[in-house]
Amino acid sequence: MKNIHTHVFIYFLIFTLFTFSNSFAETLVETSPIIRGNLNTEQVFIGTIHFSQSSLLASKTQGMVLKVNFDTTQKMHEGDILVELDHEILDSSIKAIQASIKELYLLKEKSTKDLKRYKKLVQQKNVSQQKYDEIYYDKIRIDQKLISSNAELEALLIERQQNIITAPFNGIITERHVEIGEWVDKGGKIATLINPQKVISLFNIPAPFALNIKSGQKIMVMTGNQSLAGIIEGIIIKGDNKSRTFPLKIKLDSGSTVLFEGMEAQINLPRASRNDALLVPRDAVIKRFGHDVIFVVDNAEDQSKVNPNKANPNKVNQSKAKMYPVTVHLYDAAMAAISGSEKESEKELSAGMQVIIKGNERVFPGQILKLK
Repeated sequence: MKNIHTHVFIYFLIFTLFTFSNSFAETLVETSPIIRGNLNTEQVFIGTIHFSQSSLLASKTQGMVLKVNFDTTQKMHEGDILVELDHEILDSSIKAIQASIKELYLLKEKSTKDLKRYKKLVQQKNVSQQKYDEIYYDKIRIDQKLISSNAELEALLIERQQNIITAPFNGIITERHVEIGEWVDKGGKIATLINPQKVISLFNIPAPFALNIKSGQKIMVMTGNQSLAGIIEGIIIKGDNKSRTFPLKIKLDSGSTVLFEGMEAQINLPRASRNDALLVPRDAVIKRFGHDVIFVVDNAEDQSKVNPNKANPNKVNQSKAKMYPVTVHLYDAAMAAISGSEKESEKELSAGMQVIIKGNERVFPGQILKLK
């Protein structure tokens, strides 16, 4: 313990002697005024561009590929034919059912006439009721068969329509999964179509930032060396258990801007703010003895050491360095929001004072300054 006190005393003695010797040597410094204002800091988050409307198109039916009318990178419009499947057998089935339906209509017409005729004969008691009932139920059976056949024809026509696969929306083909002559099963992949006009960006942000996000807020998103207007859609409430972050979804107005899936996107979110604070350039704050300090230009004479009766009225005050311990509340890229960390510095520090921003590493309290 004795050795520790000895070292501290020696260090203090060296510092005092060094300060005293340097107080007579001028040091060239550069200064800047302390100002009062507001300081807001932001944190940068990196995200990814995604296309919100992206579809893996599939076949609703099975068949052999007859025609392929697209390729990758090709622009398609809603309703454009992409693929046509073989429908020869299906066309034959449609013709057969259509012929059967015509036959049923003829049988229905005949049974209707027979029923009217037999109804009169029954009333005249020229035929039995049983014969009339047989014709009546035959007509009902034909009607039901007609309903069933029409439904079967409608299903075949829908299937025939499904053999022509079209683009569901305007977009660009990014993947092609079929070739002419291939057999496609029901649900088989056809192509990947994306809409480049519907763009979102996703950012993984920590909970403290996520809790301050409000849906509908406007925000600027930087991507591809350009700034795009975006609207915050909200936070996806399912986060990453490992990183403890939550996806922030932003809808972008890309306009005519060319974007690609997977591009890097960047946003700035507010981290902290300090209102009506003393602001100094960031370089003004340095470390001395493990504490943050600033050096201010002091032009006042120390009246406690000057005899007013012997004072020279022609003497010009020299600029000297005065050290103030400070507490740094906030940093941004260029400025720092500070306050005095001791009662004296808290009371004396004010806007307008000149703080040293260059050369302060070489300055000690009381040292004579040469202002640049």
